[in-house]
Amino acid sequence: MQRDIVRPVDVPRPESVAEVATWAGSEDLRTTHFIHAPVVWVLLPLAALGFLIWGSITSPNEGPSGDLFADDGIGSLWLYVAASVWLLVAIGVLIRRLVLFHGLREENEWIFQHHVAHSIHRTSFDRDDGEGSWATYIALDHRIDDRRATGICEAFEEWLRTKGLPPSGSEPISSATLFGPQLAGGYFFLHLPVSQTAGETTKHEWLLITPSHEHDESDADEVIVTPVPPRKRLQKIRARLHRKAERSAR
Repeated sequence: MQRDIVRPVDVPRPESVAEVATWAGSEDLRTTHFIHAPVVWVLLPLAALGFLIWGSITSPNEGPSGDLFADDGIGSLWLYVAASVWLLVAIGVLIRRLVLFHGLREENEWIFQHHVAHSIHRTSFDRDDGEGSWATYIALDHRIDDRRATGICEAFEEWLRTKGLPPSGSEPISSATLFGPQLAGGYFFLHLPVSQTAGETTKHEWLLITPSHEHDESDADEVIVTPVPPRKRLQKIRARLHRKAERSAR
């Protein structure tokens, strides 16, 4: 029996690298992970050192800060050493995260230049993790015709029916890898890189799928997946980026 595929027609096209970065960061909190969190961990030992220095000046003979140069100031010395080591480690982590964040900007530029939009379609097979039932999805290249799109969906459905769901944590699986180049243009997703609710279909309609920098033509599964925000959120993101660009141009 042939499956009816309803494919959205408003293909999303990112307007800038900044927009790609916003789309990518809308689901994985990457700015918090790479910038905000390590900055906080630098500020904490700085605050501790400031407290110790302030205490040694205002109350040199009292409290844990004490007088560093007094005969019994060895405890205070260890507090200074601990805070200093903490600060050095935190600075090292921050520098490392900034380097990785710079790599993400290069990745966003790559995505902007080489992405292909894929529409998202729920399969008839849900994943049960013992706590709830989660939808699985097929992503279809917007450039392929409806006949091939239908063939890809039917092939994936038959594959799932006979082989079952792949193991938890599996990466996207290309239709070309499973069924050959005649059915290239689709991917199976056990886990979409978006927030989901058990038992419900995601509000997202599109993904950007991009071959990785080290892409090997023989391995179609090595891809970078970027979720496109749902329509209303996408409009808000674009409006905010437009306002920011206008302010910068003044």
